[in-house]
Amino acid sequence: MQDEAHARAIELLGQFNDRLTRAVDEVFGTRWAEIEEIIALIVIARDSVITTRSLADISGLGRRAISRLIARLKEAGLVTTRSSDRDGRVVEVVLTGHGHEQAEALRTGALALLGDSRELARELGAILQTTGLDAHPSAADPLDLLLDASTAGAKLVTYMPVAATQGRMAARQRAALVYIATHEGVRPGALSEPLEVSHAGAAYLIDQLCDKGFIRRHRNEVADDRRAVILRATPEGLSAVAAVAHGVREERVPLARVFLHIAAWRQPDVVPE
Repeated sequence: MQDEAHARAIELLGQFNDRLTRAVDEVFGTRWAEIEEIIALIVIARDSVITTRSLADISGLGRRAISRLIARLKEAGLVTTRSSDRDGRVVEVVLTGHGHEQAEALRTGALALLGDSRELARELGAILQTTGLDAHPSAADPLDLLLDASTAGAKLVTYMPVAATQGRMAARQRAALVYIATHEGVRPGALSEPLEVSHAGAAYLIDQLCDKGFIRRHRNEVADDRRAVILRATPEGLSAVAAVAHGVREERVPLARVFLHIAAWRQPDVVPE
């Protein structure tokens, strides 16, 4: 892929990630959930019963993060926990009645997301230029496709430098950095709509990214407004985004497979009982 294609692929992946995050946030009341947390929430909704050990293995969350997540879900009345019948040392996470309702709400959101993302997925599949892949999805449950996409996204995050991950740079900060690095002449107010934050929230994100050395504010560059602020990624910020582009190249086949499946996905016909 050429540089322009890389930039477009990253932009499309960012758009899909935003839609996915929004769908999960609306159901579970999270705020720009991290990709590992999204994976955990999808798995809980899909499986209804899962051990904490399996949840950690699938999501990549550590033991403390799993404990915090389960505590929040229990407080919201979405899950309970119990000892496994097979091994009393193993803890199982179980959806409550309300949890099942929210799981169905997530499936409904997933249906809308997949339907709205077909054109995006087709374009991304064409950019990735991978031939010979099966374009027919095997997953009947839309949550399986969301899980596949989330797992692919989590893999891309691992390509970013340590300074951009491991708690130093949250999901919305990464999204802001990618937006700034892939668009020319970004002004602070331009971040509000794509990131769904207030102007104050955008200013806070900008402060965080500036403090971490990933972007800088530039003034005196707009001829008719000397006070205007333009945001640009620093070499460190560009390096982090370039690492994502490298990840897209390295993960081209699994990414293409996921998005070809999304492009081809259709809701299964419901057979009357």
